[in-house]
Amino acid sequence: MTTTLDSLRLLSRAYTRPMLTQLARTGDARAVTDLLLAHGQVGDDIAGLRLDELFERGWSLLASRYRNEYVYKNELATRLVFKRHSPRTASFQVELRVGASIADVVIANGTTTAYEIKTEFDTSRRLSSQTSDYLKAFDKVYVVTHPAHIGRYERELDPRVGLIVLSEKHALTPYRKASANAENVDPRTIFRCMRRDEYIDAIEANIGAVPAMPNGLISAYCETLFKQLTAEQAHTAFVKALKARTTDKSHVDFVSRLPSSLRALGYATPLSGRQRTSLLDSLARPVQLPH
Repeated sequence: MTTTLDSLRLLSRAYTRPMLTQLARTGDARAVTDLLLAHGQVGDDIAGLRLDELFERGWSLLASRYRNEYVYKNELATRLVFKRHSPRTASFQVELRVGASIADVVIANGTTTAYEIKTEFDTSRRLSSQTSDYLKAFDKVYVVTHPAHIGRYERELDPRVGLIVLSEKHALTPYRKASANAENVDPRTIFRCMRRDEYIDAIEANIGAVPAMPNGLISAYCETLFKQLTAEQAHTAFVKALKARTTDKSHVDFVSRLPSSLRALGYATPLSGRQRTSLLDSLARPVQLPH
């Protein structure tokens, strides 16, 4: 069977938040099953195949033939969080707003590292301003890209920004190491990446108690205080806040039970406890073939 680019694009829709959310909320797997069966080249031996196994087969094709942004995100989740570190200690964030940009992936372990993905289908437009924003908030900043783009990005990027290649064999290969940058971060930029309970905890730990006040006033008041922190204090608070977001037991149990093809999607999709259980149940069921 010939696989066209259009077919691969349709297959990639199975690995999106709307599809996962629908499956988790309704338990109805027909839409995603139809996509995987029609475009995943899964073969004829599908009798008794579970939905999670079908996702894995579709993923094999996607990862080898259509390396879109999700392929990169999921390889980062698998190879860095599940193989190099641990989901119990390393937090994985997807699409975190930083200044005027949105970081594709942020991992917080002992420090913070932002990853900007540039696939073979992307241009370098805005890359300079994106990485400039990330250097205001994170200790290390990397661009993860296709081997063909390395030379150009090496010339164009701030020398503090590292480069990683996603090889044809799916290995994440460091090309240029990122410089440590924690001492240069901007507390105001970090403050605007944090949630209310996170920045209040940081202020109380470093400055003192925050008085009770109306919701409309507390953010501006706390920002004034947070800007008094040193770069090191602000970054340490940021590491603690990010780590807490996805390393709690319930979240770790959930993403660990997902098939490897859905790990980044599991981190990126907000689901209730009931929806997570429903999703895992659906993935464990045999595929219902269309009549």
